[in-house]
Amino acid sequence: MSRTARRGLAPDATGRALSHTVRAPRTRLPWSPAALEAELHIALAAYEERAAVWREAFEDLDDDVFAEAAVEARAFGADPAAAVDELVRGLLGQLADWQQAIGELGRALTTAVHGRPLPDWAADAGRTEDVRWRRARQALLEAVARHHHGHLPAGPGDRPW
Repeated sequence: MSRTARRGLAPDATGRALSHTVRAPRTRLPWSPAALEAELHIALAAYEERAAVWREAFEDLDDDVFAEAAVEARAFGADPAAAVDELVRGLLGQLADWQQAIGELGRALTTAVHGRPLPDWAADAGRTEDVRWRRARQALLEAVARHHHGHLPAGPGDRPW
C-alpha cells in the first residue's frame, strides 16, 4: 500500500484539497509592491513637510546673517555677541532636530519595507537628505568662522583625483 493511499489522499486530490482551503486575500497584502510603494511615499511626504522648515533656515546662510543679527542687537541696545551666540545655538538646535528627523525617516522606510531591501529611489531620497544636512552643517560652520575670523582659506582647486 502506498504512503498516499494510507493517508487517504489520492495523488490528484492533494491539489484539490489545498485549492479549496487557500483563498485569495480580500485586502491588499501589507507587503505587496503597491502597498510598500504607498507606505514609502507616505513616509517621505511626512518627512518632506517637516524638513521644509530646516531647508529654508539654512538655504542662504552665510556670515551676513550673523552680521545682521549683531547690527540689530546694537540698534536695540543689546549685546551683539550674545545675539549672534543665540542665533548660532538656535541653528545648532535645528540641525540636531533635522538629524533626528532623518533618523526617524530611515526607521520609517525600513519598517515600511518589512525586511526587504529599500527600492533605489527611496534609498536615494535618504542619501540626498544626508547630503543636504551635511551641506547645511558645513554652511553654518563656515558662516561662523567667517563672522568671527573674516575669511577662510580657499578650498581645494583642480586636483587630479
